[in-house]
Amino acid sequence: MNLEIYDTADSIYVEKENQTKVNYFIFDEYEIHLNTLPPHSIQEWHKHHQIEEVIFVISGKLKILWKEAGQTESRIVSENSIVRVKDSIHTLENDSDGDVRFLVLRMVPDGINKRTIIKNDKELII
Repeated sequence: MNLEIYDTADSIYVEKENQTKVNYFIFDEYEIHLNTLPPHSIQEWHKHHQIEEVIFVISGKLKILWKEAGQTESRIVSENSIVRVKDSIHTLENDSDGDVRFLVLRMVPDGINKRTIIKNDKELII
């Protein structure tokens, strides 16, 4: 079968010490994490050396904090927002009274521009 369907039963579920609830869907060339950050919680400061991490906010308001030029910057992003973390020192915080749900896409880029392939790799079947 060429098509694969996964649900949370197929994931690796972890409740982290920082209270984040994560369903990890791990594949050979990328990962998808379904995260729930409960009210008034914060993740650890961290950075990545080789991976590209992209955050897509599903619901709620997520506070992104990062270090830039020795200063701590922050911005609140809401649903349907995308954050490319790149190699920043960063953390994620929920300072609201409700859960924040977001996807994290993690991949290891190879530096080759694949936009043309991504935009054009679709064959219509009639």
